[in-house]
Order: sequence, then C-alpha cells, then structure tokens
Amino acid sequence: MGILVTGSELRRPGEPLGPGEIYESNGVLLAAALQSAGAVPAQLGVVADDPDEHARAIERALLGFDMLITSGGASVGPHDLVRAAQAKLGVEEIFWGVAVKPGKPVAFGVRRGHLVFNLPGNPVSVLVTFELLVRPAVNALLGLPEPLPVFRRGVLAGPVRRNAQRHEFVRARTRREGDDIHLEVLSGQESHMIVRSGRADALVSVEAGEDELAQGDEVRFLALG
Repeated sequence: MGILVTGSELRRPGEPLGPGEIYESNGVLLAAALQSAGAVPAQLGVVADDPDEHARAIERALLGFDMLITSGGASVGPHDLVRAAQAKLGVEEIFWGVAVKPGKPVAFGVRRGHLVFNLPGNPVSVLVTFELLVRPAVNALLGLPEPLPVFRRGVLAGPVRRNAQRHEFVRARTRREGDDIHLEVLSGQESHMIVRSGRADALVSVEAGEDELAQGDEVRFLALG
C-alpha cells in the first residue's frame, strides 16, 4: 500500500530547515499505522506543489499498489492539487469531506479496483481519519470478519468542554479502575499537535451538540494501537 505525502514545505527528519519549512511526519505515522493493521506499507516520498509532479507521482502509485493513501493537498486552497490531478487520471471520487473534527477535508475514490484515500495534512487529522476510514478498508481487504471500528464504553475522568458543531474525536489516556475504564482527555487538542498524541491510547467520541460533558459521564471511545 503506497503512501504519498504532498507539500513543498516538507523536509525529511534530520535535514536542515529553511524559512517556512517543517519536518515530514505523516508518512512515518501512516507507515506505522499500516504495519499495525497487518498491511505492507511503501513510503513513496514527498511531492512538491506542482500539478505535473502530482500527476506523475499519483499515476505511478496507482499502477503499483492496491491502495494509495495521500496526505495533504485535498482541501480547497491554491496548493491543494491532489483531487484535480486524480480526476484527470480517471479516479472516480466517491466522497469529499466528512462531518468530523479533526479530519473534515478527506476524500475517497477508486480507479480500476484501486482504492485511493486523500487524508488531510495536519498530523492529528491523519491519525483520526486513518482509524475511522482507512483501517476499516485495510481490515476488509485482509478478510477480517468485522472490519469496522469497534467502540467501547468508558467514563470520563474529568469534565470536557468542546465547541461540538461537528462530531469530534478527542485524544485521551485510559486507565482501569475496577470494572470501569476511565478516560483522561489530554490538553492540546489542536490538529497539528502530534507530540501530544504520543500519550494518547484512545479517541473519545463527542457527538455534535455535546458542548459539555461531566466527570463520570459514560462515553464511547476507540482504542488506538
């Protein structure tokens, strides 16, 4: 399964950074996630923000892999070139945009039996959309009898206040107390804060409209890893 990361501002870990440049982390994240799901990942490198380079890289990936996962370039900005390049290559877009936070600008398409997932560029958005959308697809391809995400029940270790205009998935840490699983929602929930995700082992589901949840409230959560 191929992983293609987009963005002229991205540099490999360890390379010197210039003004406006950042280290590429989504390829590493996706490779580890695919391995944990039982798939064989192939990191195809970083594609610069150029339409022709996008088209060449995506075409090569579609010929060589059963599934292509891209990161970045799937929104509506001037440097978001992935979906247009795919359309010219004959990828049929099944949907674009999901009502979840983080991870709204995500797309899925198919071409000649090949699956294509376009994930956002923010690392936490990549984590969430992988668990909700990509991992179930990998599970189905591997023939698992129950490929969909399995949500469990737990109780909040403290109050949670969110502006839940969309269905939100917040990172949390679990601990068991007797028969109950308690969930401590972590600080720093912004979608670029990937370092904070290192402590998380769960995603707590907060439905749209649930602005305040109290300590001890029962919630659904998805275990990570």
